[in-house]
Amino acid sequence: MFDWNDLRYFLAVARTGSTLAASKQLRVSQSTVSRRITALEEEVEVSLFIRKPSGYELTERGRAVLASAEGVEAAVLSFSDGIAAESRRLSGTVRLSTVESAANAWVIPAIGLLRAEHPEIRVELLTSEHYVDLLRGEADVAVRFGPRPTQDSLIARHLVDMLEGCYATVEMVERLGMPADVADLARYPLIASTDANSVTNRWFAEHVPDAEIAHRASSMSSIIASVRSGLGAAILPCMMADAVSGLVRLLPPIDELTTPGWMVTTDEARRQPHVRAVIDRVVEQIQRTLAQRPVHLSTVQAA
Repeated sequence: MFDWNDLRYFLAVARTGSTLAASKQLRVSQSTVSRRITALEEEVEVSLFIRKPSGYELTERGRAVLASAEGVEAAVLSFSDGIAAESRRLSGTVRLSTVESAANAWVIPAIGLLRAEHPEIRVELLTSEHYVDLLRGEADVAVRFGPRPTQDSLIARHLVDMLEGCYATVEMVERLGMPADVADLARYPLIASTDANSVTNRWFAEHVPDAEIAHRASSMSSIIASVRSGLGAAILPCMMADAVSGLVRLLPPIDELTTPGWMVTTDEARRQPHVRAVIDRVVEQIQRTLAQRPVHLSTVQAA
């Protein structure tokens, strides 16, 4: 069976009338065009062109098959266009896991932008303080905070370094005064996590052991709501708390609580176009956030 690609050479010569013009159109050498035309004629055992000093002229057999060749060309172009359109029309479900603060600040806005571009991609957002197992398929992508994942089968890219600070309401600050230093936080009632082993709870225990723990909550949104209600001061991500009306940062960000953020996935998931589209939009949203609040976050690197 002849090479379907030889039809390109046949059509180019038929339309231009010479192997030189066809070679320029196809961006190959003239000798390549001549060789491919000869190979096609030998394969089909029919002379398709009459070679003249002035150029190539279709034989009667050549004219007879021209329409069929053009039909094949149209079908190939249609197929190619269909593949391209399908690649642009991404679809599928992507499960993304992250903590609530990152979901609210970055992922949900990114999903909104993604929907406008790729309405057939569905993102299932899993918010939890605990890591899901990507290798067991519990999610396709995760935005995680903490030490870099060490499993060889996971792909992790550094996204951001997130600062944390202690916050209270304006009214509480007016009543109790701004703390002079970390130890002075003991004058404030504190809001802690229900997780006794959380880094914020350990920080409170180490630096303000005599402070009153006035309230505990299990999620970031409930901790923020508790602070806004005047129940006490709490350690919050600067990227969120600095944007909350009525809250005051009591002290500079706490260096030892600065947390690196990672985009984590598997090689198999990353190679899927709809998963890659979600990753790209989340990274873009983080970049926009950084541009708006450079004081709170460090530089995003490509995922």
